[in-house]
Amino acid sequence: MQLTSRKGRFGGDEVRVVDAMIDLVYPPVPFPSNRIFNAMGEMKIREMVAHHHALLLKTKVGKLFPANEEALKMVIDKSADFFAEALGGGEIFTAVHGEPHLRMRHFKVPIDEQDREIWLAMYKKTLKMMNFPKAHLEEFWNWIEPLSIRMINRRTTMEAIRRYHWHEVKQDLITKEGN
Repeated sequence: MQLTSRKGRFGGDEVRVVDAMIDLVYPPVPFPSNRIFNAMGEMKIREMVAHHHALLLKTKVGKLFPANEEALKMVIDKSADFFAEALGGGEIFTAVHGEPHLRMRHFKVPIDEQDREIWLAMYKKTLKMMNFPKAHLEEFWNWIEPLSIRMINRRTTMEAIRRYHWHEVKQDLITKEGN
């Protein structure tokens, strides 16, 4: 049996190094205190999440959600469970679904940078339309904005993810629509 030398990409005579690649550096996510949950309550948080999803369904992101009404309701309820828990409502989500792991959980549904921007824009609109308590807007935004980056699971560019810091969106969120 004669061994032949292969000139492929792997298993050559010399060590070959491929440069490291980093597609995304995640910013820290400051999870909010329970003040938001105490101010709004679970039902109002669930209404907010449902309203946000209703807006998303009218965008190109809407195609990412199940067409079946019952399956869509399950998705919205699961998201509402996560928000209620994250905002201080106890183990509403993790008791049933386990740890969030946003990027992994969303991996079956391709979410790119533009989808994230739409998702975040619809949250801005939701916060205004739902009259989110102004005293807690900054705390909520400072959580939701970096959290939204963790849903991106398909990159379309190597550019840094666009950030929307509180000082940039504050004026939009504290004024009423149409003012």
